[in-house]
Amino acid sequence: MYDVTAGIESHDGGRRVVCTVPLPVEPAVVFDAVATGEGISSWFVPCALEPQVGGRIVQFADPGAPDPTAGPEAAAEALLTATVGEITEYTPPAAGAPGRFVYAERDWMGEGVPVPPWETSCEVVSDGEGGTVLTLRSGFGSEGQLAAESVDGSVDGWRHALTVLAHRLTHRPADGVVTVDAATDPVRLTVPLLWDRVMGRLVAPAAGVGAAGPAGSGDDDEGAVARSGEVGGIVAASSGASATILLSAPLDGVVELYAFPAGETPESATHHAAVAVRVYEYVTVPGGGDEPLGAAAVDGVEPTWDAPRWRAWLDELAAPAE
Repeated sequence: MYDVTAGIESHDGGRRVVCTVPLPVEPAVVFDAVATGEGISSWFVPCALEPQVGGRIVQFADPGAPDPTAGPEAAAEALLTATVGEITEYTPPAAGAPGRFVYAERDWMGEGVPVPPWETSCEVVSDGEGGTVLTLRSGFGSEGQLAAESVDGSVDGWRHALTVLAHRLTHRPADGVVTVDAATDPVRLTVPLLWDRVMGRLVAPAAGVGAAGPAGSGDDDEGAVARSGEVGGIVAASSGASATILLSAPLDGVVELYAFPAGETPESATHHAAVAVRVYEYVTVPGGGDEPLGAAAVDGVEPTWDAPRWRAWLDELAAPAE
């Protein structure tokens, strides 16, 4: 659907995810999308950064954490599970030269845990025809079991995230993005069983005869129609227990749907799971124009559906059969 390529690169003793995606906007717009807090928040996770070498980048990826923009107390609690990195390169594209944005996260497994730094780089290069090729690399400068497990496990996540970015910059490049997060309470099921239940209700009724495989079986869901209640769209990317759906209703945007282990203890999490969404809704920017936006996340615009309404929809998908 979008030409996002993602794989593993082992080079110079390191191990990294490498992703590329062509985008139909100028390099400066793509750089703003991948190297500003408002840009990263519009396609990945809530983010704040200082746009300079030596500046901090803080990303709030925990689905159970409070919204860091909800106030000082919520921000302080969200910081407990946020990842913090240092920007090591910040070079906007200029005069035909590529742009590069690089940051390193040294405490990505927790403060004081002795692990190698996790480095992520984004390079934006003009395609010579008004568009851009974005190349993202993320991983370690060393090999080993930790690198293999951690880096290899992040390939699909980056592919889904870049699909979100590609859709907006192709479909609604001049518009802003408001985001909503919602999740169910844990249910007594493993992640695979809960995911099969959710995708069976979301995809199977609309996929029809001749679908490539059972709903929830991974890449086979890509391109399928997804519909449940008032929510409908097309599955653009699917892997493991996650799916990226391009919405046609109840709003214009993208939803990332995923299941995850959820329990008060590691033992409990082995047989409890929850399902969550992160919704990226396209909205008109107050005072905006027709020029493409990279830093697209906006505040002060109410979403079509708030978190409780999305949660009610998730609860229906995750509920046991009557």
